[in-house]
Amino acid sequence: MAIYGVGSKWEEGTEKKNEFFKKNKFIVGWDESNARDLYSFVCSLKAGDILYLKSNQPGSKTLKVKGIGIVTENLFQSLLSENIKNVQDIKTWKSLFINVKWVIRDDFEIKIPEKEGKLTNIRAATCYEEFLPYVQQKIIEKLFE
Repeated sequence: MAIYGVGSKWEEGTEKKNEFFKKNKFIVGWDESNARDLYSFVCSLKAGDILYLKSNQPGSKTLKVKGIGIVTENLFQSLLSENIKNVQDIKTWKSLFINVKWVIRDDFEIKIPEKEGKLTNIRAATCYEEFLPYVQQKIIEKLFE
């Protein structure tokens, strides 16, 4: 099990978190031809992994969390549950999704103490594994409130 920060605001500026919550899914939102690395990322997610929807300003010590969910099925199982049988169907970003149970659907902030480090440039990425122990702890605490 791992914790991942993921984006929910797509290139055209549309916030997708409510759609994710409604459908119990996470969708990367990038076309496969532009983001093969993100497709590999989604393929690596496993049941039990934790996703948090995030937003932050570069250089800020505050991380905005817009929701927390637990992956319920890997990509293959998620596609099977939707009866996607044609390989060509999974080459569009609209069908590349993972099933997630969104447990926390409210916004909250994590303020990184000075001694814990800075919010590095990785948090501006679409998806990343969260390695900062302070943030990991705050995400887990929120899940068990």
